Amino acid sequence: MADPDRLRVLALVLTDPRGQTSASTLAGPGMTASAFSAHLEAMARVDLLVTVGQGSGEDTLYRPTHDALMRFGTLALGTPRHGMPSVLAGDHLVLLERIAADLTGTFANVFAPATVARFVTESYELLAARATVRHHLPALTARFVADRLSALVKAQTRPSRHGTDVLFVCVHNAGRSQIAAAVLRAAAGESVRVRTAGSTPSEEVNPLVLEELDRRGLALLTEFPRPLTDEVVRASDVVVTMGCGDACPVVPGRRYLDWPVPDPRVLDPAGIRDLVDEITVRVHQLLKEVGSAS
Repeated sequence: MADPDRLRVLALVLTDPRGQTSASTLAGPGMTASAFSAHLEAMARVDLLVTVGQGSGEDTLYRPTHDALMRFGTLALGTPRHGMPSVLAGDHLVLLERIAADLTGTFANVFAPATVARFVTESYELLAARATVRHHLPALTARFVADRLSALVKAQTRPSRHGTDVLFVCVHNAGRSQIAAAVLRAAAGESVRVRTAGSTPSEEVNPLVLEELDRRGLALLTEFPRPLTDEVVRASDVVVTMGCGDACPVVPGRRYLDWPVPDPRVLDPAGIRDLVDEITVRVHQLLKEVGSAS
Protein backbone atom coordinates (compact mmCIF):
# COMPACT_ATOMS: atom_id res chain seq x y z
CA MET A 1 0.00 0.00 0.00
CA ALA A 2 1.56 3.24 -1.14
CA ASP A 3 -1.12 5.59 0.24
CA PRO A 4 0.28 7.00 3.52
CA ASP A 5 -3.21 7.89 4.79
CA ARG A 6 -4.37 4.32 4.27
CA LEU A 7 -1.32 3.00 6.09
CA ARG A 8 -2.10 5.28 9.02
CA VAL A 9 -5.70 4.07 9.07
CA LEU A 10 -4.54 0.45 9.08
CA ALA A 11 -2.15 1.23 11.94
CA LEU A 12 -5.05 2.62 13.96
CA VAL A 13 -7.11 -0.50 13.29
CA LEU A 14 -4.22 -2.75 14.29
CA THR A 15 -3.76 -0.94 17.60
CA ASP A 16 -7.41 -0.65 18.60
CA PRO A 17 -7.58 -2.32 22.03
CA ARG A 18 -11.04 -3.72 21.30
CA GLY A 19 -9.78 -5.68 18.31
CA GLN A 20 -12.35 -4.07 16.01
CA THR A 21 -13.31 -0.57 15.00
CA SER A 22 -15.49 1.55 12.72
CA ALA A 23 -15.25 4.74 10.70
CA SER A 24 -17.20 6.78 13.24
CA THR A 25 -14.95 5.56 16.06
CA LEU A 26 -11.82 6.61 14.19
CA ALA A 27 -13.14 9.93 12.89
CA GLY A 28 -11.59 13.09 14.27
CA PRO A 29 -10.19 16.48 13.32
CA GLY A 30 -7.69 14.97 10.90
CA MET A 31 -10.10 12.85 8.84
CA THR A 32 -13.86 12.58 8.45
CA ALA A 33 -15.88 9.43 9.02
CA SER A 34 -16.64 9.17 5.30
CA ALA A 35 -12.93 9.31 4.47
CA PHE A 36 -12.18 6.64 7.07
CA SER A 37 -15.02 4.55 5.68
CA ALA A 38 -13.56 4.69 2.16
CA HIS A 39 -10.18 3.50 3.43
CA LEU A 40 -11.73 0.70 5.50
CA GLU A 41 -13.84 -0.52 2.59
CA ALA A 42 -10.82 -0.49 0.27
CA MET A 43 -8.76 -2.57 2.69
CA ALA A 44 -11.63 -5.01 3.14
CA ARG A 45 -11.68 -5.55 -0.63
CA VAL A 46 -8.06 -6.73 -0.55
CA ASP A 47 -8.58 -8.95 2.53
CA LEU A 48 -6.65 -6.82 5.01
CA LEU A 49 -9.83 -6.22 7.00
CA VAL A 50 -12.98 -8.25 7.52
CA THR A 51 -16.40 -6.97 8.53
CA VAL A 52 -17.71 -8.31 11.83
CA GLY A 53 -21.15 -6.75 12.06
CA GLN A 54 -22.68 -3.38 12.84
CA GLY A 55 -21.77 -0.96 15.57
CA SER A 56 -23.85 1.87 16.95
CA GLY A 57 -25.74 3.79 14.30
CA GLU A 58 -25.41 0.93 11.80
CA ASP A 59 -21.72 1.74 11.38
CA THR A 60 -19.83 -1.25 9.93
CA LEU A 61 -17.29 -2.82 12.27
CA TYR A 62 -13.98 -4.07 10.91
CA ARG A 63 -11.16 -6.14 12.34
CA PRO A 64 -7.73 -6.89 10.82
CA THR A 65 -7.19 -10.24 9.15
CA HIS A 66 -4.30 -12.54 9.97
CA ASP A 67 -2.69 -11.40 6.71
CA ALA A 68 -2.81 -7.78 7.89
CA LEU A 69 -1.24 -8.71 11.22
CA MET A 70 1.52 -10.64 9.46
CA ARG A 71 2.32 -8.08 6.76
CA PHE A 72 1.76 -4.80 8.56
CA GLY A 73 1.91 -5.59 12.27
CA THR A 74 4.79 -3.22 12.95
CA LEU A 75 2.82 -0.23 11.68
CA ALA A 76 1.52 -0.22 15.23
CA LEU A 77 4.93 0.85 16.47
CA GLY A 78 4.99 4.58 17.01
CA THR A 79 1.28 5.00 16.26
CA PRO A 80 -0.17 7.13 19.07
CA ARG A 81 -3.79 6.69 19.97
CA HIS A 82 -4.59 10.14 21.30
CA GLY A 83 -7.53 10.08 23.63
CA MET A 84 -7.66 6.29 23.76
CA PRO A 85 -7.50 4.54 27.14
CA SER A 86 -4.54 2.38 27.99
CA VAL A 87 -4.85 -1.18 26.76
CA LEU A 88 -5.86 -3.52 29.53
CA ALA A 89 -4.61 -7.06 29.95
CA GLY A 90 -8.12 -8.32 29.29
CA ASP A 91 -8.22 -6.54 25.92
CA HIS A 92 -4.99 -8.19 24.91
CA LEU A 93 -6.24 -11.54 26.11
CA VAL A 94 -9.12 -11.36 23.63
CA LEU A 95 -6.74 -10.49 20.79
CA LEU A 96 -4.33 -13.26 21.76
CA GLU A 97 -7.15 -15.78 21.76
CA ARG A 98 -8.07 -14.67 18.24
CA ILE A 99 -4.44 -14.92 17.13
CA ALA A 100 -4.23 -18.43 18.56
CA ALA A 101 -7.42 -19.43 16.74
CA ASP A 102 -6.17 -17.99 13.44
CA LEU A 103 -2.79 -19.72 13.73
CA THR A 104 -4.41 -22.99 14.76
CA GLY A 105 -6.17 -22.90 11.40
CA THR A 106 -2.97 -21.99 9.57
CA PHE A 107 -1.06 -24.87 11.15
CA ALA A 108 -3.94 -27.36 11.19
CA ASN A 109 -2.79 -31.01 11.19
CA VAL A 110 0.67 -29.86 12.29
CA PHE A 111 0.30 -28.42 15.80
CA ALA A 112 -2.43 -29.00 18.33
CA PRO A 113 -4.46 -25.97 19.45
CA ALA A 114 -2.90 -26.18 22.92
CA THR A 115 0.59 -26.03 21.42
CA VAL A 116 -0.26 -22.96 19.37
CA ALA A 117 -1.84 -21.29 22.41
CA ARG A 118 1.31 -21.99 24.45
CA PHE A 119 3.51 -20.40 21.78
CA VAL A 120 1.22 -17.36 21.64
CA THR A 121 1.36 -16.85 25.40
CA GLU A 122 5.11 -17.44 25.61
CA SER A 123 5.88 -15.17 22.66
CA TYR A 124 3.69 -12.39 24.02
CA GLU A 125 5.51 -12.58 27.35
CA LEU A 126 8.92 -12.50 25.65
CA LEU A 127 7.98 -9.35 23.74
CA ALA A 128 6.22 -7.74 26.69
CA ALA A 129 9.29 -8.15 28.89
CA ARG A 130 11.12 -5.43 26.95
CA ALA A 131 8.21 -3.26 25.81
CA THR A 132 7.56 0.20 27.20
CA VAL A 133 4.58 0.79 24.89
CA ARG A 134 2.25 -2.19 24.85
CA HIS A 135 -0.63 -1.38 22.53
CA HIS A 136 1.20 -2.93 19.56
CA LEU A 137 2.11 -6.20 21.27
CA PRO A 138 -0.70 -8.41 19.89
CA ALA A 139 0.18 -7.50 16.30
CA LEU A 140 3.86 -8.21 16.86
CA THR A 141 3.02 -11.40 18.72
CA ALA A 142 1.08 -12.70 15.71
CA ARG A 143 4.10 -12.30 13.44
CA PHE A 144 6.58 -13.62 16.01
CA VAL A 145 4.53 -16.77 16.69
CA ALA A 146 3.95 -17.47 13.00
CA ASP A 147 7.69 -17.20 12.38
CA ARG A 148 8.52 -19.47 15.32
CA LEU A 149 6.00 -22.12 14.29
CA SER A 150 7.20 -22.00 10.67
CA ALA A 151 10.76 -22.44 11.91
CA LEU A 152 9.72 -25.39 14.03
CA VAL A 153 8.07 -27.03 11.02
CA LYS A 154 11.26 -26.58 9.01
CA ALA A 155 13.40 -27.92 11.84
CA GLN A 156 11.25 -31.05 12.02
CA THR A 157 11.31 -31.66 8.25
CA ARG A 158 14.90 -30.70 7.40
CA PRO A 159 15.81 -33.83 5.37
CA SER A 160 13.07 -33.27 2.79
CA ARG A 161 13.13 -29.52 2.36
CA HIS A 162 14.82 -27.37 -0.26
CA GLY A 163 16.57 -24.02 -0.11
CA THR A 164 18.82 -22.50 2.51
CA ASP A 165 17.84 -20.92 5.81
CA VAL A 166 20.13 -18.23 7.19
CA LEU A 167 19.83 -16.75 10.67
CA PHE A 168 21.55 -13.48 11.59
CA VAL A 169 21.98 -12.88 15.32
CA CYS A 170 23.32 -9.83 17.13
CA VAL A 171 22.86 -8.55 20.65
CA HIS A 172 19.91 -6.22 20.13
CA ASN A 173 18.55 -7.36 16.73
CA ALA A 174 18.30 -3.65 16.01
CA GLY A 175 21.25 -3.00 13.72
CA ARG A 176 23.80 -5.47 12.42
CA SER A 177 21.50 -8.46 11.99
CA GLN A 178 18.78 -6.30 10.42
CA ILE A 179 21.29 -4.84 7.94
CA ALA A 180 22.54 -8.29 6.95
CA ALA A 181 19.01 -9.63 6.55
CA ALA A 182 17.90 -6.70 4.41
CA VAL A 183 20.90 -7.05 2.11
CA LEU A 184 20.52 -10.83 1.78
CA ARG A 185 16.78 -10.66 1.10
CA ALA A 186 17.38 -8.14 -1.67
CA ALA A 187 20.24 -10.14 -3.19
CA ALA A 188 18.86 -13.67 -2.87
CA GLY A 189 15.13 -13.19 -3.29
CA GLU A 190 13.15 -16.35 -2.61
CA SER A 191 16.15 -18.68 -2.86
CA VAL A 192 17.17 -18.06 0.76
CA ARG A 193 14.96 -17.91 3.85
CA VAL A 194 16.27 -15.17 6.14
CA ARG A 195 15.58 -14.75 9.85
CA THR A 196 16.99 -12.47 12.52
CA ALA A 197 17.11 -12.53 16.31
CA GLY A 198 18.80 -10.86 19.26
CA SER A 199 20.25 -12.26 22.46
CA THR A 200 18.94 -9.16 24.26
CA PRO A 201 16.59 -7.54 21.74
CA SER A 202 15.81 -3.85 21.76
CA GLU A 203 12.32 -2.46 21.48
CA GLU A 204 12.90 -0.98 18.02
CA VAL A 205 15.34 -1.01 15.12
CA ASN A 206 18.09 1.63 15.28
CA PRO A 207 16.71 4.78 13.56
CA LEU A 208 20.04 5.56 11.87
CA VAL A 209 20.13 2.04 10.46
CA LEU A 210 16.57 2.42 9.17
CA GLU A 211 17.47 5.73 7.55
CA GLU A 212 20.55 4.34 5.81
CA LEU A 213 18.78 1.21 4.58
CA ASP A 214 15.88 3.29 3.32
CA ARG A 215 18.35 5.51 1.44
CA ARG A 216 19.63 2.39 -0.32
CA GLY A 217 16.17 1.10 -1.16
CA LEU A 218 16.25 -1.57 1.56
CA ALA A 219 13.42 -0.31 3.74
CA LEU A 220 12.53 -2.47 6.77
CA LEU A 221 8.79 -1.83 6.72
CA THR A 222 7.70 -4.90 8.66
CA GLU A 223 10.74 -5.91 10.71
CA PHE A 224 11.12 -5.66 14.47
CA PRO A 225 13.61 -6.99 17.04
CA ARG A 226 12.89 -10.60 18.00
CA PRO A 227 14.23 -12.68 20.90
CA LEU A 228 16.54 -15.56 20.04
CA THR A 229 14.68 -18.87 20.39
CA ASP A 230 15.86 -22.44 19.99
CA GLU A 231 13.59 -23.37 17.10
CA VAL A 232 14.89 -20.65 14.77
CA VAL A 233 18.44 -21.90 15.32
CA ARG A 234 17.38 -25.49 14.62
CA ALA A 235 15.60 -24.39 11.44
CA SER A 236 18.73 -22.71 10.08
CA ASP A 237 21.46 -24.06 7.85
CA VAL A 238 23.77 -21.11 8.48
CA VAL A 239 23.92 -19.08 11.70
CA VAL A 240 25.82 -15.79 11.56
CA THR A 241 26.55 -14.11 14.89
CA MET A 242 27.72 -10.54 15.35
CA GLY A 243 28.87 -9.80 18.87
CA CYS A 244 26.86 -12.49 20.65
CA GLY A 245 28.27 -15.86 19.61
CA ASP A 246 28.33 -17.21 23.15
CA ALA A 247 24.56 -16.69 23.50
CA CYS A 248 23.62 -18.78 20.46
CA PRO A 249 22.76 -22.46 20.96
CA VAL A 250 25.10 -24.81 19.10
CA VAL A 251 23.14 -27.35 17.05
CA PRO A 252 25.04 -30.12 15.25
CA GLY A 253 25.00 -29.96 11.47
CA ARG A 254 24.68 -26.19 11.21
CA ARG A 255 27.35 -23.89 9.87
CA TYR A 256 28.32 -21.11 12.29
CA LEU A 257 30.04 -17.88 11.34
CA ASP A 258 31.00 -14.91 13.50
CA TRP A 259 31.41 -11.51 11.89
CA PRO A 260 33.40 -9.01 14.02
CA VAL A 261 31.59 -5.87 12.92
CA PRO A 262 31.02 -2.81 15.14
CA ASP A 263 27.83 -2.08 17.04
CA PRO A 264 25.92 0.71 15.24
CA ARG A 265 24.89 2.21 18.58
CA VAL A 266 28.37 3.75 18.87
CA LEU A 267 28.54 4.97 15.26
CA ASP A 268 27.62 8.26 13.63
CA PRO A 269 25.82 8.34 10.24
CA ALA A 270 29.12 8.07 8.35
CA GLY A 271 30.07 5.07 10.46
CA ILE A 272 26.68 3.49 9.77
CA ARG A 273 27.29 3.86 6.04
CA ASP A 274 30.66 2.14 6.37
CA LEU A 275 29.07 -0.61 8.46
CA VAL A 276 26.40 -1.27 5.84
CA ASP A 277 29.11 -1.38 3.16
CA GLU A 278 31.14 -3.92 5.16
CA ILE A 279 28.16 -6.13 5.94
CA THR A 280 27.06 -5.96 2.30
CA VAL A 281 30.43 -7.33 1.18
CA ARG A 282 30.21 -10.13 3.75
CA VAL A 283 26.65 -11.00 2.76
CA HIS A 284 27.48 -11.25 -0.93
CA GLN A 285 30.43 -13.49 -0.12
CA LEU A 286 28.17 -15.66 2.02
CA LEU A 287 25.63 -15.86 -0.80
CA LYS A 288 28.34 -17.09 -3.17
CA GLU A 289 29.34 -19.77 -0.67
CA VAL A 290 25.76 -20.83 -0.07
CA GLY A 291 25.12 -21.01 -3.80
CA SER A 292 28.20 -23.11 -4.48
CA ALA A 293 27.31 -25.51 -1.66
CA SER A 294 23.73 -26.09 -2.81
